[in-house]
Amino acid sequence: MARPAGTRNVGFEHKRDALAFALMSRVLVSPPPSFRELAESAGVSVPTLRHYFEDRDGAIRGALDAMYRMGAAHIARSGTDAMGPVAPSLRWFLDQFREAWERYGVGRMITAGLAEGLGSAGVGPTFIDTMLEPSLQAAEVRIAAHVARGELEPCDVRHAALELLCPVLLALLHQGPLGGVACRPLDVDAFLDDHLRRFLRAYTPG
Repeated sequence: MARPAGTRNVGFEHKRDALAFALMSRVLVSPPPSFRELAESAGVSVPTLRHYFEDRDGAIRGALDAMYRMGAAHIARSGTDAMGPVAPSLRWFLDQFREAWERYGVGRMITAGLAEGLGSAGVGPTFIDTMLEPSLQAAEVRIAAHVARGELEPCDVRHAALELLCPVLLALLHQGPLGGVACRPLDVDAFLDDHLRRFLRAYTPG
């Protein structure tokens, strides 16, 4: 007997998850793929991909969510691990973000998600939820812990997290995906030293 119209086959979510992970490798490669190219990369037909994701935006959102799930536990730990004195603690956090960016594919993920999110009202919020907010929220957790210890002044931790992480994100985009290392090289270590020093000057009590 055929399924009633609108019902999902058994194992729909499992198959959808498997396809989302299969889509990641193509989403991470420029230029942005067409819906047909996404289907080919996942080894399925266009109608099959449409069945599971409806349209291109849905497929991209699925791939971004799969990327997030791969790194979610590590991102969460970056908010709480190595919680020493405030200066080395915040530097450790920034170094972890940079290492993930340069060595573990986070830079490629954020670059691809940003390219897709800026061009789509549907993908943009997913990019924020899966690529930007997890690291920002980890920074909020770390900053809040240092505020509670009295090492940082009481503040809006969301604002402080944006101040801490966003200049680093811009510097890494500048040097890496945008090619700034060739036309305007930056000593990233020196930048992190200077940035953190000024951040602590702004937020250290007294």
